Amino acid sequence: MGSFAVLPLGELVELLARRAMTGALTCERGSVRKTLQLRGGAAVAAASNDPREFLGQLLVNYGHLTEAQLQKAFETQEQTRVRLGRVLVMVGLVAPETVREVLAIKIRETLLDVFLWDSGVFTFDDAPPAAVDELDPEVPLAEIAREAEFRATAWSAFRAQFPSGAATLEVDEARVPPGLAPGTVDGRLLALARAGKTIDEVGLALNATDFHLHQRLYALANQGVLRAAAPAPEVGAVAVEREAAELVERARGLLADGRADEAELAAARAAELAPAWAPARAARAEAEAVLGERLQAELLGGTLRPAAQVSAPDLARMRLPAADRYLLSRCDGKRSVAELVRAAPMRELDVLKALRRFADSGLVGW
Repeated sequence: MGSFAVLPLGELVELLARRAMTGALTCERGSVRKTLQLRGGAAVAAASNDPREFLGQLLVNYGHLTEAQLQKAFETQEQTRVRLGRVLVMVGLVAPETVREVLAIKIRETLLDVFLWDSGVFTFDDAPPAAVDELDPEVPLAEIAREAEFRATAWSAFRAQFPSGAATLEVDEARVPPGLAPGTVDGRLLALARAGKTIDEVGLALNATDFHLHQRLYALANQGVLRAAAPAPEVGAVAVEREAAELVERARGLLADGRADEAELAAARAAELAPAWAPARAARAEAEAVLGERLQAELLGGTLRPAAQVSAPDLARMRLPAADRYLLSRCDGKRSVAELVRAAPMRELDVLKALRRFADSGLVGW
């Protein structure tokens, strides 16, 4: 085990590949945890608590499944206790080679995202992975390392044009390719940009990983179709640090008073202002853990099924963040809270927070 500050991920991956290691590599940063199962220096499986890297979500993103089909597969999985990929093959929804291909993408994206971390810790357990499954891909670590080198160069170009996910996008309508179908990825991306969504909101609405989102943004920017809107004036670094420290103290006080929801908001703002500051990250993790336990007990313990109290036309006219609009459109009184948590390309805590907020404001009933 160790820290990426001492042993960078690139060197660690090169070591595991050269020694053809077998075991489990787990990487953690804050509340994010990713694990790769290795066999002979190749990754054969991956697990992540980032919803964008779930197998079901990737299959929906690439057009191999609908959300309704994925939900049915989840129900079968609960009954059979069989892996999701195997369930999809058993019921004939997805071909074995497609599951294997998307699992390979899942493995690559899980580890490639860690190459972007500026901090974190790792552990390696040399216990062998589970028995070989015919659906398991084999992705050599050396290949992922080469892809990471390419992506590092690409990210430099991406960030030069899109330095912040909080930026909105400006579309030059005169340069939009004629005949661009609204149902395509680029068509949907431009529609979200016209609606004033930030880059982060666009990524959520498209269920896209950061790299693939920025690939499309960069390509469209090079065609002159869009650009990042001018950022707001920056606040001085000293003022930012002072505000972050005050927010951390406030979050701790709110937690002590039992006001976990307010504490989580304060801690999240502190972490946003000072993402590399350890006390802000720690305060956010603590507040999220307390709030998560409370919302799980409140919303996941039974069979609550949220039903939107607004019509589809009214929902379309409401000015809501992309995540809220996505969740509300799926609150049909048929899906349980647990089913929404499984299907949404969001963290469990964010889904539960949104549903509680909807219920408190009368947007959903149970």
